[in-house]
Amino acid sequence: MAVRKEPPKKVGGWVRSERPRKVNRKNIFDYMNGAGELYLAYSFVGLDVWNYENPDGPRILLEVYEMKDSPDAFGVLSFDLNGEEIGIGQRSVYAVGLLRFWKGKHFARILAEAETPQAKAAVLEIGKNVAAELPGKGSLPELVAWLPQTGLLPASVHYFHTKICLDYFYYLADDNILNLGEKTDAVIADYRTPSGKAKLLVVEYDSEASSLGAWESFHKVYLNQKPPEGNVVDSKKIEGEQWVCCRKEGNLLLIVLEGESQKDCEELLQRATSNLVKGG
Repeated sequence: MAVRKEPPKKVGGWVRSERPRKVNRKNIFDYMNGAGELYLAYSFVGLDVWNYENPDGPRILLEVYEMKDSPDAFGVLSFDLNGEEIGIGQRSVYAVGLLRFWKGKHFARILAEAETPQAKAAVLEIGKNVAAELPGKGSLPELVAWLPQTGLLPASVHYFHTKICLDYFYYLADDNILNLGEKTDAVIADYRTPSGKAKLLVVEYDSEASSLGAWESFHKVYLNQKPPEGNVVDSKKIEGEQWVCCRKEGNLLLIVLEGESQKDCEELLQRATSNLVKGG
């Protein structure tokens, strides 16, 4: 890891292990079994693991992950944004003894096995120290930065690349009907609308041909109809009362799911199209 120096040796009554456990792409499943799929889906490079022991308190686990770039480090954090913002790193989340934060191309996870006031204080102190030693700062993924802000529920924002991740956030189909993969960037988020809520899903492809293929596949499998010609909004009522609206713009595919009215669905789609196509 590109930490300038090792984490603090002692924090309160906790003492750090002398050397970190080194985890890479080859041995990640030895460390975390099936959970390694998540990190590999975000261009995982490596991981350093330290333990903090205290005879009078719970064990504290420190994990510092390095990803290929800053957007993917944010992506790992965005897998779960529920919790309290603590102001550590570029964005942080704390809940029940677990601190997670993002800074540059690094993601850190600090967990006390049981939450006590002393353990929480130690977790936060470790986090502040680690964040201060991580080099550089990164930018939000462009798809996230350009999301419409009106009605956005911030904790619902998830940035990802692959179907494995999308299935965790929202199930569309057994098959990879959006042709998601390492070369696609995607974001999904919840919005409040005048009539309730809706989900916005945006996928950026490496070419217009790729986005066209996904557009056609989505219509065939999910909407069970032929796509319209040209860059137009296509809307359909499914599952009784829910609306789905979609549009293709260049190499972008924009989809609104679970809309409670056609008007709300299409208005959210239009705002997203305006923001993303113009770049904010």
